[in-house]
Order: sequence, then structure tokens, then C-alpha cells
Amino acid sequence: MELLDLSGSSISDSGIGMICNVFPETLLKLLLALCPNITSSGIQFTAAQLPRLELMDFGMTICDPNLEISNEEGNDSDLQRTSNSKLQLIYQKLIIKHSRLKKLSLWGCSGLDALYLNCPQLVDLNINSCRNLHSERLLLQCPNFESVHASGCQDMMVKTIQNQVCYDFSAVENHFPYKRVPDGSKRVRVPYLFSLQPCDEEKKCSRARKRLCAVIST
Repeated sequence: MELLDLSGSSISDSGIGMICNVFPETLLKLLLALCPNITSSGIQFTAAQLPRLELMDFGMTICDPNLEISNEEGNDSDLQRTSNSKLQLIYQKLIIKHSRLKKLSLWGCSGLDALYLNCPQLVDLNINSCRNLHSERLLLQCPNFESVHASGCQDMMVKTIQNQVCYDFSAVENHFPYKRVPDGSKRVRVPYLFSLQPCDEEKKCSRARKRLCAVIST
């Protein structure tokens, strides 16, 4: 089996363990959106145990506990203050390292406050409405990003994403070699089209030019 869609089910982390035991070498796409019993531990376990995965959708699995508690307790201010004091222990962090993952969807996971990704093949990330993610707790080591969906995230988070995934082309200029003009008066930068420098430097610029990523926040 290459595709498994259990979106909207009551599957929990233990159920994910069963899936990983049955399809460790074949599963390519796993869709588990709207499954509220899944935690960040279950998502991390999935990434670690299913090395061939190319697509994971865990949208609305890790929701904001603040909303859930406030809905249950109504307008009781004393209970609300007590619950708020405990929320700092409820938010979750997610760490994923995967060599083949191409698309990851975490839309609506407002219960996440930290995200660390090391996925060299990842091209598309959806963190729409992950409004409690903190910019200082975000690390995206994904050099092949093409698009990051961040609608509903904090402004500072969007800026942090842009800084991490959008290459600064002024850095490319710094890789250009210097060459002295014929009269020896000064040294100028020489474009690689006219440079005889080793190809290693050319590869650096080539990688820089290819790193284009759209951060979609509206």
C-alpha cells in the first residue's frame, strides 16, 4: 500500500505505531488530518519509522488547548485563570528529520509552539493557522523549499520564515572573484561568465539561484 487516508478518524499514537509496523517500506502518502488524538510524539514516530514517505498531512491534529478549555469552562473567571496557568505545559513541539519527505501539512495545528525541520527534499510546507508557533522556536533546514503557506501566523513568524527560506541574493555577489584591471589600479568583481575560477564557486552560485521560495501569508 502506498496511500493511506484515515482523516477524521479517532486514531491515536498507538494506532500510528501499528501502521508503521505494517507498511514500513511501502507507504508513500499518509493522510491523518482532523485526528485529534494524535500528538507531536506520534507525528515524530511516523517520520522516523516510515522512511519512504513523501507526503504527510496532520492538519488540525494538535489544536490549541486554550480554546478547548475555554469552551468547556464557559465564563468562569476563576477556572479560566487556573487553566491558563497550566497551558504553558500543554503546548507541544515538533521535530522532524526525513530524507525523502516532499510535502508536509500541519494546517490548523495551533497547539504547536515550536517546529524544527530537517528535510532536504521538502518542497511544500503548510502551517496555515499555526498561530501559536514562536519565531524563536522555528528552524527550517529544507534547502529545496518552493512554497510555505503561513496564513494566520504571527507577523514575526512570517518574517522569520522568509529569512530562513528566501535566499539573500546579495550573498551571491560576495562569491564573485576579484580581478585586477589591466593598469593595476584596482580590483573589481568578475561575473562567472568571464571567470576562470574553479567550478566549485560556480556551483555555490547555482545553488543560490535555485533557492526560490514563495512564502504565502494572505
